[in-house]
Amino acid sequence: MSFPEEPFDLPLSEGGGYYPAIIGQKLNGDKFEIVRKLGYGPRSSTWLVFRPRDPVYFAVKIFTIAASDRAKTVELPIVKAVDKLDSNLGLPIFQGSFWEDSGAGSHLCFVLNPLSTSVQALQLGANHHRFPVHVVQRIVGTVARALKGLHDAGIMHGAIKGDNIFFLTPVQFLHSEPTPTTVKVKKYTTVRSQPLNHRFKWNDKSKIVADWPIGFDNFGHGGLPTGKKYDYLSAPETLLQRASCSPQTDIWMLGYMTFYLLTGDVPFYSSGNVSKRIATLCAALEDELPEEWLSDNKMKDFNPDAHGLVTSINVGLANTLQEDEIAAAAAFIKGCLRLDPQKRFSAEDCVGSAKQEIPTHVKRELDVFWYETRGLCKT
Repeated sequence: MSFPEEPFDLPLSEGGGYYPAIIGQKLNGDKFEIVRKLGYGPRSSTWLVFRPRDPVYFAVKIFTIAASDRAKTVELPIVKAVDKLDSNLGLPIFQGSFWEDSGAGSHLCFVLNPLSTSVQALQLGANHHRFPVHVVQRIVGTVARALKGLHDAGIMHGAIKGDNIFFLTPVQFLHSEPTPTTVKVKKYTTVRSQPLNHRFKWNDKSKIVADWPIGFDNFGHGGLPTGKKYDYLSAPETLLQRASCSPQTDIWMLGYMTFYLLTGDVPFYSSGNVSKRIATLCAALEDELPEEWLSDNKMKDFNPDAHGLVTSINVGLANTLQEDEIAAAAAFIKGCLRLDPQKRFSAEDCVGSAKQEIPTHVKRELDVFWYETRGLCKT
């Protein structure tokens, strides 16, 4: 059976159990009414809802049945902790949670402030899929400030990439938007996603980019894990037999993302077994790994010369940046991509290197936005 978006027939054993929502449906004891679908992912779908009592719009993230228990034990405590941090950090505003039954099982639901589309979506529409330097500075500076706030609170994000960085958008009127599209697939009524629009462009001038209201979301990989959950963009400490990850893994991912935003390409291609992959990282980054890693079971056959074709960070940047831009960009990226996590930049170092502050008037606008919506539907 083929579905236009989320696969409603995916077994629970494979992460399935999507909530079959429809437009106009009421949630949480009639507190919210679904008005449109914002998007979906491998663990959830997200819906724009309206609460007439306030009146105000919110986003409700409905987890699959398979993902709900983990979201309750892992993600829920994190978003509650994040909600207590400085609102100027551009982190998600958590409005509460509830459970919804679909007949097939129970779904955990998060109530959040609505977001528009992602930085990744904007990048895909850019020339050669890459951003100008001033745009990257704005994005990286925002993420670095958010990471400093998270790391100071002992929280790791775990998924630093462009599709987890969103434009913030107060939702007021949707009358000019097209009517949501539904598709009938056998017994299921599926709804097409309609992300909220924003007015920003990939080639906006510096003055406009300085006003971009962007925020950081998706804490599904967050917390303080000590073991490997997935490949954190080839962060070497997560590849070992004695795998680990920490807030410094976030910094690795920040450096990786920075290179990708600037060039539209990844900083290196690593394949083969772990020892060969790490040899490739050593060559591309011109860096040495911690000696204790050589005793790891997956590194027994490590040979620093046994790597594939590699391109250094500087050479990779030279293909896209102006000559006077390369040194600073390479220094920042290499500082994030040190093989030894303890030698990487801290989030505070990254804030200083990004050298872009949120303008005062943008902070003021964000404060008003957060004040008007924070706590309106705590459950």
